[in-house]
Amino acid sequence: RIVPAMITTTGLVSALSCLELVKLLKGLPLTSHRNAFVNLALPFFAFTAPLPPEEISGMDGKTHTIWDRVVIKGSSKNPGQEMTLSRFLKKVQQSVKLGDNAEVSSISYGPYMVYANFLHSDDEELLSTSVLDMVKEAITSEDDDDFVESEERKGASQPEDSGVAVAKLGQKKYIDLSVTVEDLETGEEFELPPVRLMKGGIGR
Repeated sequence: RIVPAMITTTGLVSALSCLELVKLLKGLPLTSHRNAFVNLALPFFAFTAPLPPEEISGMDGKTHTIWDRVVIKGSSKNPGQEMTLSRFLKKVQQSVKLGDNAEVSSISYGPYMVYANFLHSDDEELLSTSVLDMVKEAITSEDDDDFVESEERKGASQPEDSGVAVAKLGQKKYIDLSVTVEDLETGEEFELPPVRLMKGGIGR
């Protein structure tokens, strides 16, 4: 039964996708690309120009989209060395060209808060801790809290979610972090594009 679909709709969709891929490889502008809406049974064919991604406001009038990334790489001389929080903060400051009137206010990994300047800015021990270890600790501590609450309710056994999440984290080549910066003059906060910390900077 799949053969008729393969030589009709599937074949057409594959061909249209390849055409868009060729345009992408040639570096053609967005106006040259097309969305396709097809129903061979009617038949119906419609093509529309795709809209550009929505721009998100940042500091100093800068903008970014959901497709942008800030890539932070570890030391090329010692790629296995884990990047500490202090070094990571400096790298972010340099990568997005934050001036003296701005600083990183918070760092999150998914739903887990990893760093907040009003809590940790003077914590020398935390600043010397690797970012990867901080993320792991945030994941496991969140599960511990959930376990205490569930145990109080119904005596449930501790879930293994944290172990699975930490194991998957170690297999990744990078981690994506949500970073918010604060304008020290106005107190206004802005979210940066996702900050991607490459594996060379988080250990093996």
